[in-house]
Amino acid sequence: MLRIRFRDGSELLESYLPNFSQGGFFVPTRRSLAVGHPVVVDVRMPELGDSLLIGGDVAWSRRGRRSESIRAGLGVRFAETERKKRDYLLALARGNERHIKTRRHKRLPIQIPAYWRMPRQSDRHVAMLGEIGSGGALLRTDAQLPPGAAVVVELTAPGSTMVQAIEGRVAWRRGTPGDEGVGIEFRCRDMAGKRRLRELIRRLGSDTA
Repeated sequence: MLRIRFRDGSELLESYLPNFSQGGFFVPTRRSLAVGHPVVVDVRMPELGDSLLIGGDVAWSRRGRRSESIRAGLGVRFAETERKKRDYLLALARGNERHIKTRRHKRLPIQIPAYWRMPRQSDRHVAMLGEIGSGGALLRTDAQLPPGAAVVVELTAPGSTMVQAIEGRVAWRRGTPGDEGVGIEFRCRDMAGKRRLRELIRRLGSDTA
């Protein structure tokens, strides 16, 4: 997880890297990460009202040179799946968007394999997990799952061999070609299930950067 704080929209635009096809940020940091390493950038700006998590990977890094007033940092390019977040941030920074979009549960942008199945059924279907938070997840799949359908999402935490099954329901389905997906609302039965889910999310976030 890389954190970046902007005092205003102008400062965000100064750090924006338009030369990447999906855009990106220069993130001031002394951390050393290899090119291609997946990262999540925690963006804060007064206009946001809250932080926004946007996923990507390291495109380049540079060392600081104090004599030339060059800051150390990383060039982070956004993932293709983060277009909407990118456009929203740029609109806010340019003053073209005034509505503050908030979400009850923050979502961690991530791209890892996952499985889903119907309750009390053994047939498992492969999908990609695009986002996850304590409230739900985005499954990138073209499966024709109707809103309201009960599903079970199966994930394995980094460094673990134990599969964690999370119950939920389909909140919405998007069929846009190239951007298909299903929004899952989690429904943990008890506090123990919620704690296991939070720990899973923590481990996924720690493994990202």
